[in-house]
Amino acid sequence: MLLGDFVDFAARRSPDRTAIIFEDRSFTFSEYKDRIDRLSDALIGLVNPGDRVGILSGNTSEYVEAYYGVPMAGMALTLVNPRLAAREVAYILSNAEVSAVFVQPEHLDTIVEIRDRLPSLRYVIAFGEELPEGADLAYEPLIAGAKPQSPKLELSDHQMAWLIYTSGTTGRPKGAMLSHRNVQASVTNALMCTQPERYGIYLMPFPLAHIAGHVSPTFLARDITLIIQRAFDPEDYVRTVQDYRVTGSPMAPAMLGLIVARPELEHYDVSSVRKLFYGASSISPELLRRSMERFSNARFYQGFGMTELGGNPLYMDPQTHVRGAADEPHLLAGAGYEAPYSSVRIVDDDMNDLAVGEVGEIVVKGDQVMLGYWRNEEATREMIVDGWLRTGDMGRMDENRLFSIVDRKKDMIVTGGENVYSREVEDVLMEHAGVQDVAVIGVPDETWGENVCAVVVGRPGVDVEEDELVAHCKASLASYKKPKLVVFVDELPRNPSGKVLKRELRERHAAATPGR
Repeated sequence: MLLGDFVDFAARRSPDRTAIIFEDRSFTFSEYKDRIDRLSDALIGLVNPGDRVGILSGNTSEYVEAYYGVPMAGMALTLVNPRLAAREVAYILSNAEVSAVFVQPEHLDTIVEIRDRLPSLRYVIAFGEELPEGADLAYEPLIAGAKPQSPKLELSDHQMAWLIYTSGTTGRPKGAMLSHRNVQASVTNALMCTQPERYGIYLMPFPLAHIAGHVSPTFLARDITLIIQRAFDPEDYVRTVQDYRVTGSPMAPAMLGLIVARPELEHYDVSSVRKLFYGASSISPELLRRSMERFSNARFYQGFGMTELGGNPLYMDPQTHVRGAADEPHLLAGAGYEAPYSSVRIVDDDMNDLAVGEVGEIVVKGDQVMLGYWRNEEATREMIVDGWLRTGDMGRMDENRLFSIVDRKKDMIVTGGENVYSREVEDVLMEHAGVQDVAVIGVPDETWGENVCAVVVGRPGVDVEEDELVAHCKASLASYKKPKLVVFVDELPRNPSGKVLKRELRERHAAATPGR
């Protein structure tokens, strides 16, 4: 099955139902299929099957068209985070050797600035009706002049469909090659584990340049109307939910935290929401409880995944959330159970299975596992061992095969020979009424190797001191796990998927000296 099949099937089942809404634009499923088919046909006349086609844009309806139109022309869509600096964009587009690039007009200056560093680039295609200076083609006239039918190509589901560069939290980004089959496997698992209702209305607050975009074909499979938010804003989110009677949405914990932290948003009616799917980073039990109270009619699903898996191999169901909120709070620290078509293990450094309850690395096998990293065989060999993808996440598994994440392998803190998992300390700190957000990192220390450092965003209107937070941790954790240093900041640095950039925090606070 190919990505374009999701579009074809939805248009056949629900031709006149609204498929997508973006600001003042909307298209039915049949109209959307027409535009996607025209895009595929137009690309065949510009570049060659097998080429990479980049996209530098914020959230737009055209972005979703590119998700399908580019792969159905036999090309790989190369997604670029529009928040990156020009130098970073140049690296990705150069590394991918793109032949063409779609660009939102507000990001065109970046392409103009770096074009002489992109020898493979032949066409710059600007979204919109008008042809701005610096672009070669305008998007709307391009697709209007193409045939309303997808090219007749011999495509395989093993071919690369999307090329998504990792967030680069541990170094230069690498291009994860996702095939049609990788995305289809992810969609199948999502459909079976979350069972989105047919004809729902879902709101997309995530950047479409992120792997969270894999939910688009999931929604197509259930004839769901998708509302795209230009960028996440807490008030705009709850207002849109109220105005459109939104029934479901993918979320990041950071987004939920911003919503529940603002009491002035409580008058918005969010009772229509029946399903919330959160992921992208860990969530504290306290934040989850508060989110379940705010969205009281919603069934909560958690997904754990990564770019290299095209989506999520672990899901936590609503029943487990309810039990955790009631009288089994330890369940709320879980990440989920294996999806039907994924195999997950906890292993040591030599890929040996560990016993129930032991902490090790989470590895995954299944059709979701990427083809590999673009032109980086060494990194691919390190990441994929005998078909098992090493996630770099440390976790444990209980007797019911509920998997929990304790930390990123590279984020584990070693102080005085003892291992401290930052997630554990973060969860305790999030229970304090004065903490809105927190990241725990290790900072160098000549005596102990590393000190535990908590970088805290305080809750507005609540006064809290460093000693108070340290004492709070000491009451629930072993003494060596408590922070020796607490730093208060206005906000935590995050990538577009909501993950805290801990490497940036470590660099920023490397010279910090504990007060005790």
